[in-house]
Amino acid sequence: MNPYISIIIVTYNAEPLTHLCLWSLACSRLRHSEVIMIDNATNDSYTDTLAREYPFIKLIHNKSNEGFGKACNLGFNNSRGELVLFLNPDTIVPSDFETEIISFFKKHPKTGAMGGKMTDGRGNYLKESKRNFPYPAASFFKISGLNKLVPKTRKEWHYYARHISEHQSGQVEILPGAFMVVSRQAMIKTGGFDPRFFLYAEDIDLSWQIYKNGFEVWYNPEIEMVHLKGETIKKTSTYSSVFYKSMIQFYIKYFFKEHNRLKMAAMIQVIKVISAISFLNHKLRRHYPKHHPSIFYLHPQSCPSLVEQVKSFSGKKIIFKQGDRKKDLHLLVSTESIDP
Repeated sequence: MNPYISIIIVTYNAEPLTHLCLWSLACSRLRHSEVIMIDNATNDSYTDTLAREYPFIKLIHNKSNEGFGKACNLGFNNSRGELVLFLNPDTIVPSDFETEIISFFKKHPKTGAMGGKMTDGRGNYLKESKRNFPYPAASFFKISGLNKLVPKTRKEWHYYARHISEHQSGQVEILPGAFMVVSRQAMIKTGGFDPRFFLYAEDIDLSWQIYKNGFEVWYNPEIEMVHLKGETIKKTSTYSSVFYKSMIQFYIKYFFKEHNRLKMAAMIQVIKVISAISFLNHKLRRHYPKHHPSIFYLHPQSCPSLVEQVKSFSGKKIIFKQGDRKKDLHLLVSTESIDP
């Protein structure tokens, strides 16, 4: 019997966070799903260790790192499900995600893609859970920090889909690739991910293609997952250049015909300047980290090994508090040695 959902996870230099993601999948017992993990040519034995620990994984070792989109397409070509869930390895899914996905697509048969409500490791809502198409004006207001001044009625000027509450389901234009469920029909009709995007922008492009091909694209807050955003990429100093290279490719793909050469060249230069500033900011943060606070307010369930490290800091005071949502309370979780 074929699975109804095919879960596709792309890894590169897999780390314990991937173990945590797979553990959360195992907790659901996967009654309706298959799991395909694409290892993007890391020559890392850790992925083989994960496959042995979680035997439900179908592991595919990619011969070369061709990027996220191509790896996702490879996973899709090896999948069997009517629905395909593209899932980041730095996510933690709820135990009922299968039944929620199946129920939603049966209730909304015209759906081509669906995303859920994402929160970070502290429970804060991630606004990229639902987005609008990134027209140049919307991108400018977001990057400049002026987006809060834009009236809600000007939807085309908003990067995030502010017209829909985080607690309200509704149709949107763009979904994040961290958790995106796509119907097989929509994948076939659109051709899947555009292989020209190595990393970043591929989820925006696929969402928009699904939307433009007449399918419904939905945000569904009934499925809430944790996305430990940036943990799988922040250790490299090249992420900003890769990101803005994708942004240039995206801009050329969608606005080349309607913008003259001068406007196109100006926009590309603006993107390059922003990329350079972002790169310098990343380098400065790596060389000049923030000072450790003098007092740590920790949740009692924090990772014991990290608590010991905090205690080793001379002159630092630790106060353990119960699990409230105050800003000064932190839950220390190790990304190096996670024990689910």
